[in-house]
Amino acid sequence: MSFRRTAPIVPTRLAALSPAAAIGVLFALLLLIGAGLTLPPNPNPGGAPGGGDAQLYRQISARVAQGQNYYQAAAVEHRASNYPLKPANAVRTPIVAEITATLGEAGADMLLRLLTIAAIAATVMRLAPQLRAPYREAAILLSATSATAFVQAGMSVWHEVWAGLLITLALACRTERRWFASVGLGLAAALIRELAFPFLLVMAATAWTSGARREAQAWLAASAIAIIFLAAHMASVWALTLPGDVASPGWMAFGGWRFDLALARQSSLIMVLPPWAAAVTTPLALLGWCAWRSRYALRTAALLMLWMGAFLVLGRPDNSYWGFLFAPLLPVGLAMAPDALRDLIRAVRCTTAEAVA
Repeated sequence: MSFRRTAPIVPTRLAALSPAAAIGVLFALLLLIGAGLTLPPNPNPGGAPGGGDAQLYRQISARVAQGQNYYQAAAVEHRASNYPLKPANAVRTPIVAEITATLGEAGADMLLRLLTIAAIAATVMRLAPQLRAPYREAAILLSATSATAFVQAGMSVWHEVWAGLLITLALACRTERRWFASVGLGLAAALIRELAFPFLLVMAATAWTSGARREAQAWLAASAIAIIFLAAHMASVWALTLPGDVASPGWMAFGGWRFDLALARQSSLIMVLPPWAAAVTTPLALLGWCAWRSRYALRTAALLMLWMGAFLVLGRPDNSYWGFLFAPLLPVGLAMAPDALRDLIRAVRCTTAEAVA
């Protein structure tokens, strides 16, 4: 793998904005940063390798390893820990438990580490040739550090971690000619965690609008498979549900931008920084992904915006581990933010110059 020493300065999508639109984007950026700085941080920490949900998943996997049916094991452990069995999507799909039961937790951790390395390497190989120094090096560093928490022992219990890494790899390995593996990886992510399902729709829509009809049909077929699988999963849960089982309080919590920032903090890089850092870096990272002129960035930006838009409404404070879904992706946008800010400021300066003239 070789990169050019100096890549040419490529205008971002923001270079084509009208002065008025540029002022609007800049105002929105400052508004998001300002709002984030004034909001108190979410007091609920994200997912950790031990305790809580992680312990529940670990106990279910142990029963499956002993030969028990996954759904029976899940029903027993959910009831024992007073976890909800209603609605059916409160119970995770069986794939991660089956992996852990087959390989053991140490083996599942090792497989997850290999997936992490593959996702990071693919992202670096996809982005680095398109960026110039020092932003190329920044992208490599951000990609390498954003998912490092995933190599901790015990992180393989988190379904969102598996789904997020599969999506990151699917985005990076997809090209105009080679997209079949990307479809398979995206489908696997959706089968592990239904929150990954929007990825299939984003990829189908972007393929269709770019004229790649055959690829769009493949993504739609993957979406249909995921729907059938998830419907069968929910039917299996319903079959074991009893009238007295605990019901989830629901996920329509309207956490707003505060919840989005809590999700963003699940990145390894941002997690170790003070809470205010997420308020500054999250809007800049989104701006970078949205502005970069490539179909890869467009797909990534569309997915991030769809997720974060939905999570303004969906998700309780204790669901901040959902941020594992985009932890490997979001911070990488910071490497593209300087060029985006350059074009944005140039457009605003044009308005100022016209006013003075």
